[in-house]
Amino acid sequence: MRKVELLAPAGSMEALVAAVQNGCDAVYLGGTMFGARAYADNFDEAGMIEALRYAHGYGVKVYVTMNTLIFESEMEKAIAYAKFLYEQGVDALIIQDLGLFDVLHQRFPDLELHASTQMHIHNEAGIHLMRKAGVKRIVLPRETTIEEVQRLTKLGVEIEVFVQGALCISYSGQCLMSAKKLQRSGNRGACAQMCRMKYRLGQIDGDDVSYIPTQGDYLLSPKDLNTLARIPELIAAGVTSFKIEGRMKRPAYVAQMTAYYRQALDAYENHCSFAADSVTMDMKKVFHRGFSEGHMFHQYGDALMNPVRPNHMGVTIGKVLFKKGKRISIQLSDTLRQYDGIRFLCQNGDVGCVVNKLYEHHRLVNHADRGAVVEIEIDGVIPKGSVVVKTSDVVQLEQLRQSYETKPRRVPVFMSLTLKMGKAPALCVWDEEGHQCVLEGLEKATKPQHHGIAKERFMEQLKKCGNTIFEAAHIEILCDEEVMIPIKVINDLRRRALDALYELRTSPPQSLSYGAYERHVHCETLQGCYIRVHKEAQAQALKQWDSIHTYAEASLYKKLHVMHPDIGYAGKRVMKEDYPNSHFLFSEIGALAEKDGIAEHFMNVTNSYAAAFLFAHGVKGIILSHECDDEQITDIQTAFKQRYGCEGSFLSYIYGTEELMVMKHCPIQTALKQKQAKDCGLCRGKRKYFLSDIHGHRYPLYGDENCHIHIMDDQPEEHPPHTKAIFLSFYDETADEVIKLVSKYVKE
Repeated sequence: MRKVELLAPAGSMEALVAAVQNGCDAVYLGGTMFGARAYADNFDEAGMIEALRYAHGYGVKVYVTMNTLIFESEMEKAIAYAKFLYEQGVDALIIQDLGLFDVLHQRFPDLELHASTQMHIHNEAGIHLMRKAGVKRIVLPRETTIEEVQRLTKLGVEIEVFVQGALCISYSGQCLMSAKKLQRSGNRGACAQMCRMKYRLGQIDGDDVSYIPTQGDYLLSPKDLNTLARIPELIAAGVTSFKIEGRMKRPAYVAQMTAYYRQALDAYENHCSFAADSVTMDMKKVFHRGFSEGHMFHQYGDALMNPVRPNHMGVTIGKVLFKKGKRISIQLSDTLRQYDGIRFLCQNGDVGCVVNKLYEHHRLVNHADRGAVVEIEIDGVIPKGSVVVKTSDVVQLEQLRQSYETKPRRVPVFMSLTLKMGKAPALCVWDEEGHQCVLEGLEKATKPQHHGIAKERFMEQLKKCGNTIFEAAHIEILCDEEVMIPIKVINDLRRRALDALYELRTSPPQSLSYGAYERHVHCETLQGCYIRVHKEAQAQALKQWDSIHTYAEASLYKKLHVMHPDIGYAGKRVMKEDYPNSHFLFSEIGALAEKDGIAEHFMNVTNSYAAAFLFAHGVKGIILSHECDDEQITDIQTAFKQRYGCEGSFLSYIYGTEELMVMKHCPIQTALKQKQAKDCGLCRGKRKYFLSDIHGHRYPLYGDENCHIHIMDDQPEEHPPHTKAIFLSFYDETADEVIKLVSKYVKE
């Protein structure tokens, strides 16, 4: 049976231990640089070496996240850090940046590279191209359906999917909301989680503006993914690795989720049943925002989202009867213990505390059962009838701590002891991964004066693996009938052999391969004006300029290209079909299988190496990432010319309304259609919809023909040109506005 990998998060050394001791096959973690969780307790160089030795001792693989965009000024440091990781024996790097990927694949050809979900690879063309480019594994977007997974696993590359944990509402790597509005880039590891903030859904009908009632205020906050009950289907689909999200979570969470997925995988492999429902309550107690099986299993609307609460929901354990002074009385519907964490859900703001003192019948107790009326002491206004939830269970947390602090995991080893008269004893020790060592004892075997030592005694001593990570799975004793050797010699031999085997398992690799980075790039410098339109009136307004290159979004292109064959195709952010011709804009890697396209800024090019990778694959022009400021754009252009000997075919994005997110979830459908089928078409009608934040900023919602919702910025931006070619993007602008804006830049 094919072995499926269980991949656990490790945001700290304690979390790594928790994951390993609860049965993971691999962990993913970040160093102090270039990881997408900048605020986790990441590993410095000494900590990374410790983590590698610890995990490798147990046969657990270590994947290091370097899954952020890399600026030109950071590339040498990033390459040097990857070299350090390679030489220390990391099993793979998880990469987002195309430039870093290209350089590392050439510089360290034996280093395994995984394409992060941040790389936005979501179709067959993208997988084929990156497989040929050297990717060993691709982490699919969380929006991928189970039917798509079944197809994509057959393309000759390992496929990793998220099975548990937080969901991003936007396609990963395609969210600029945090970067643009709070100057904390999700693509740089500093996401401010604007999806977990409050919004109202508004609609504009002519001159009338109104707000639509919704179940809650957190309209972009998804539930947590939980596919524990779907293990058989995911295995049957051909998934290589099951990934648990959670590098920002505490060790107890990592321990709990790893343990249950380990049990489920083992049950499947042993043809046993596993009751996922029976452990749901434990999973909820350690952390949840509500559970969903996600886009993979076609959940949307209320089944996907939790608009009521963006943080840990806990589990309901009671209701407030009354409050008098600091004492509050609670009718329990479940057990409450001293030192549990609880929260009171109040209309004017929740109140949380740890239960330090618990009273029942006016007496201090350490726990109270369901049905009891208890009292605790707490400050704050807490109305009668407020729901009480448990946010941490002291007994559960202690059990989870014990699950990894007692270090129950053992590595099976095999031993063969040879005892021959007049020779030193020889002990061969080996493991299932093929590591083997043979050592000799410090004394020679002699003829006994009375009785030799029975084989059972030797076997008993060899079984004593003590505080090591090993356990003896099989022992073979090959000895003469009458032979004598001090037991201390056998004990010393066992200790030295196991120490030597541990060093073999944990030492950095001795055989390393180094190469040179080489890219030959030739591209002609583009000139002129390139414009993306979303309305027919905008396209018609541009006809007065013969030199303008016009691109229409998908549905408009279908309408116009027959009568206007010169119009280009503006590819979708999430592309599941073929590009119609060679005159197109694109935002995803699958387009590199085509030729002559222009890469939009959503391709996240932030360094000259990424630009060279795209040009080498036939790209006609590149709009650099909006993560770059003016100085960084200049750095890229200067470095590109120095390294590759040509200017580079870059376009300056000088006008447009930024797309802050692209998402499969539709807040309009959720609010107005609820559980009815998707593709309601409301976003493409006469009414316009928007999200409004707590500051009153309005973010227009634009829906494409594939029911992907684009959250737009609240106002367009203008930027100075840096190149001979300029790019403008129009959404809601009228024909007159288009003419006025274009006239500023195009003179004919």
